[in-house]
Formats: sequence, C-alpha cells, structure tokens
Amino acid sequence: MCEKIAFFGSERGAEIIKKVEALDGTTAKDVLNRLYGILTILDAKANGLLRVNSFFITMLVFFIGWSNTGTFPDALRDYVYIAYFDVLLLVISSVLCLVVVSVSWKFLRYATPDKATYKFDEEIGHLANAVDDRTHFYFIAWWLTLIVFVLSVGSAFAPIRRLGAQFIRYLFV
Repeated sequence: MCEKIAFFGSERGAEIIKKVEALDGTTAKDVLNRLYGILTILDAKANGLLRVNSFFITMLVFFIGWSNTGTFPDALRDYVYIAYFDVLLLVISSVLCLVVVSVSWKFLRYATPDKATYKFDEEIGHLANAVDDRTHFYFIAWWLTLIVFVLSVGSAFAPIRRLGAQFIRYLFV
C-alpha cells in the first residue's frame, strides 16, 4: 500500500505503465509517446490555472490596496484578512503549477544501452513517476484555486447585501 503513496512510493507510477502497456500493440516508443503526451496535457492545464491564479491575485491586490486608502468602506474591513489568505493560497497554487510545467530531467536520460539497442524500462519508470507526481501537484493547485474562488465569491455577497441594505436605509430613512 505504501509503495503507491503520492510523491514517495516506489511504485507510484506503476499503475499508469500497466494501463498504457495493456493497450494493443504497444512498444516502448508508444509508451514514451503517451507519457510525454500526458505531461504535455498537464503542462497546458497548469499554464491555464496559472492564468486564472494571476487574474485572482490581481483582483485581490487591488482590493488590498484599496483597503489602505481613506475611501475604503468600513463594511468591507472584515474581508481584507480573507483577501490576504486568498493571496497566500493562490501563491502556493501558482508555485505548484510552476513545478508541474518545469522540465527537470534530460530526455531519455535513463535509457540504458543493451547490446545493439537500448532498454527504456528505467526511463519509462521515471516518466511514470513524473506523470504521477505532477498530476498530484496539479490536483492540489486546482483545489487551492477553487477554495479561493469559493471564499471570494462567498465573501463578495455578504458585504454587497450589507451595503445594499445600508443604502436602502439611507434612501428611505
């Protein structure tokens, strides 16, 4: 059981190898192509999530900056701390996305010579581990961004209701 634990298990990428090898007519080249294809997909998804994170960080930084001016409504003061917490979560999410998109290995570095050809088993194992690790990093980053979205949207509605009620009271009282 511990061999498949995320980030540390020695067999954490073994499952994907078995799935890819189970496909009809696979060779080491096919397996490598599929693993690199999966890494490309993860790279694209992490790039997209980085863009979403940067949009949220920009909005939150403007909100935090506004909170340091004299025109900031007192009704929103309680939400400044949530904004700081959201920025922290988004920075962590962005760092995880950067880990996903980084290239930290030499391509086919672990292909070992075997008579007139090469053995790719070790290379496939390392790539499968990279796919597994980066999938987990992306999963964590995605959830952090979702948490920020829920906190931001949830926080946004309460002060709007409160400000709206104050405005209506001001108009009619």
